[in-house]
Amino acid sequence: LIQLVRLDGKPEAGALVRDVTFRGLDFRHGDATMGTSGYAESQAAMLAPSAFEATGAEGVAIDHCVFTQCGGYAVWFGRGCQRNRVTASEIFDMGAGGVKIGETTQRANEAERSVENEVVDNELHDLGLIYPSAIGMWIGQSSRNTVAHNEIRDLFYTAISVGWTWGYAPNLCDDNRIEYNHLHDIGKAMLSDMGAIYTLGMQPHTTIRNNLIHDVYAFTYGGWGIYPDEGSSGIVIENNIVYRTKSAPFHQHYGRENVVRNNI
Repeated sequence: LIQLVRLDGKPEAGALVRDVTFRGLDFRHGDATMGTSGYAESQAAMLAPSAFEATGAEGVAIDHCVFTQCGGYAVWFGRGCQRNRVTASEIFDMGAGGVKIGETTQRANEAERSVENEVVDNELHDLGLIYPSAIGMWIGQSSRNTVAHNEIRDLFYTAISVGWTWGYAPNLCDDNRIEYNHLHDIGKAMLSDMGAIYTLGMQPHTTIRNNLIHDVYAFTYGGWGIYPDEGSSGIVIENNIVYRTKSAPFHQHYGRENVVRNNI
């Protein structure tokens, strides 16, 4: 099997999968396949499958679980997923990355948007073994999520990525909290244009605070601790400690109205 669990609600009709808890389970040995055109990488390895995929889920909890030896991502809370949690779990030895929240698509219907999810107190390591551009923790067109108290290490691209709109175009990513995470041994000099925490687009009220980041190494261009990329705006970046990076601890590509204060 490529996909081990699928929650298939219909948020556009108000038919949700609600209040299900997965606790103390091991999810192992999910497969991976390659298309007829061969291997084609994309940013964040968005085309990679997920072992656990949810659509239209609310109040679902993944707690004290293990995801390992699967060919793609571990968990994807996609269209219409609201107020779900991944807590106290371990994700390692994965073909792609850890947890994805939201989509690349901007949904006009609020019921189909992914909001207010939490990824807290998890350990993610040894990722990107098939898809090197995979992300430890990815947030797309999604708002009011919390990523906190996680350790993410030993992967070839970005540990935490927030946003999926390049430049100043409208998007649905705002008010996300990235805090108290320990991110280290990122990049490993394989890929370029990357950082431990990476953002895209206008994100009013998003906060990046109290994170410990170190040992971030790109192949050539990049290798930053905190990297607000194209159009990143309205973000508060404070009280972070960053050291041992290839380029700089902080790098702003272009953006506006960000507050960067009290970082070391």
